Amino acid sequence: MRRRSARAAIPRRAASQSSLWEHEQNMATLTSIRRGLNSIVAMAILGLLIASFALWGIPDVFTGGARTTVAKVGSQEISAQDFLRAYDRRIKQIEAQLGQPLDRSQAAALGLPQQVLQQMISERTIDLYAHRLGLRASRRQMIETLHTMEAFKGFDGQFDRTTYELQLRNAGYTPAQFEADLRREIARLQLIDALASWRPAPEVIADPLFRYRHEARRATVVSVPLPPAESVPPPSDEEIAKAYDLEKENYKTPEYRHALVAEISAATVADPAAIGEEDLKQAYEERKDEFVSPELRNVDLVTFARDEKEKAEEFARRLRAGEDFEKLLSEMTKFSPDEAALGDVSHDDLVKDYSTKIADRVFATPAGGVTDPLASVFGWHVFRVRDVTPPRERKFAQVADELRTRLARERAEEKVYDLSVKAEEAIARGADLNEVAEKLGLKLHEAPAVNRDGMLKGDGLADEVIRRHLATIFTLAPEDPVEFVSMNDGGFALVDVLEVIPPEIRPLEEVKDVIRANLIAERRLEAAGKKADGILKRMREEGISPEEAAKLADGNVLSTDWIERIEAGRGNKVAPGIGRLMFDLKKGEMAEERAADGNGYLIVRLDDVRLGDPRDPSSAQAYADLKRRLAEERVNDLLVMLEKSLRDEFGVEINQALLRSLVVPENQG
Repeated sequence: MRRRSARAAIPRRAASQSSLWEHEQNMATLTSIRRGLNSIVAMAILGLLIASFALWGIPDVFTGGARTTVAKVGSQEISAQDFLRAYDRRIKQIEAQLGQPLDRSQAAALGLPQQVLQQMISERTIDLYAHRLGLRASRRQMIETLHTMEAFKGFDGQFDRTTYELQLRNAGYTPAQFEADLRREIARLQLIDALASWRPAPEVIADPLFRYRHEARRATVVSVPLPPAESVPPPSDEEIAKAYDLEKENYKTPEYRHALVAEISAATVADPAAIGEEDLKQAYEERKDEFVSPELRNVDLVTFARDEKEKAEEFARRLRAGEDFEKLLSEMTKFSPDEAALGDVSHDDLVKDYSTKIADRVFATPAGGVTDPLASVFGWHVFRVRDVTPPRERKFAQVADELRTRLARERAEEKVYDLSVKAEEAIARGADLNEVAEKLGLKLHEAPAVNRDGMLKGDGLADEVIRRHLATIFTLAPEDPVEFVSMNDGGFALVDVLEVIPPEIRPLEEVKDVIRANLIAERRLEAAGKKADGILKRMREEGISPEEAAKLADGNVLSTDWIERIEAGRGNKVAPGIGRLMFDLKKGEMAEERAADGNGYLIVRLDDVRLGDPRDPSSAQAYADLKRRLAEERVNDLLVMLEKSLRDEFGVEINQALLRSLVVPENQG
């Protein structure tokens, strides 16, 4: 009798955080988009920096309180909620890469919690330093970055505010949260870009490295193809039987498993048709603010120093009098028109960046108008309002379908948790997965015999649900209880393995033709190898030409292009094995190599060698790229030292007890 009970209790956290789990993939997508900002190089350097911080240990200095704060960097706190969201997102990324679940015990054993937390600490540290230096992203920079993000573009390829707001809602962001996060990242990149452009690599290092890496070689290659199959003796039945006995393990069927899977997720439970019109209208009224875009003003901003009030007044007066804006900028300031263009801003934007008073004055100014000089801690500001975009409300009819889907999924999330608890309880009472599925109305997917590749025994591909849980299916044994698996969409899957069908050695008659073909292929390759040995010997000892060698081999002769050392193993000009061989030989030497496609052998003669020349005009870009990469490595060392110094200065505190309670499974605590 098989034991039937739930493998582990479903975590209660799923009920309160299901909406967070639902958005993880979208959030990961938005994060990757945000990281593709102005400098890929700088972000790569930051990645190296973060990786090095994960190696540093910091003692637990919390002595009490701070029950929801995992760490502090100076005055900035990292909350338990922020940490868990980043940690869950990282686990899902690893699961996607591995193609199988990663449980919390494995993640903790790998040191993943510490790595994630150290990354968050590194980001906060850089943010504090950038803030102290006065680095910040302007509203215009943030808007320009938003407008380049593919995720926020409409059908016409241009930034679409409706798409933008929808994407953010799906990811669990408000525009204010996302834009604040984006501005921090841009400011962080400004700091790292400044360091990255600090100093180029010296020529005393770059020149010899360039000469070595860009050394180019040219060779002549003679092919020695496989002889025809009929030219080698066919294997006898005795030889085939002997090969079969020696290599039986190579002729096994794959392992198959009889498995059942049922999924409980918002996608399978949601029923948009059940959302009535009255409920839909009530939800629209309750969430009306979500469907309203604020009034925007497209403005230019010119800032003068604190002691330049009279100059600011003159600028505003002359601009109102009709003088050309660009000429005034050139005459009275150091700003270019692009630098002065702030773009579309809301009232809240100006309140955050400046003050309520300034925001009120700007929003009281009509299109085409110019404000008086307005004071802030940064100096005197003159705003020119280019145009006004009135508030825009998306009507009920425009959002009804979207809202219906959202309501259905929200209701389904509650039902998912309830169903999963009922399923767990039923299995604990001894019900099998068939009974549970029938009782709860779940669709049961069955594969009588499926292998690790998702292929069914006999023929055909298993259905998508079965294939989605192959990793779990092939970790369970028939005596194991039903496994509960958390899915990326916040739902659960119930997986049961009824039987393991072990690999079987196929009978000789079934694989006889395969063995015969393999033996013939081996004999053809052996014959080609002997022929290549003989021809190579004659080329070395008798000095026969490559053309004569090709004729003896019934093959071809060709001359390679110049192959640089850095591309020798890439396979884009010659096979990797041939490329590596070319850089092992001295000029005039010869050697042979098995053809990468298995069609015989190749004889290689190295004809010429040319060192890389950093002064060659055609090498200018490659040389500049090398110096840039060397500079990045030096800057990375500088960043590591800077980060260590900043951590010491700001102070880093970690609540190790809270961290352990968040990441260590209860049964291991």
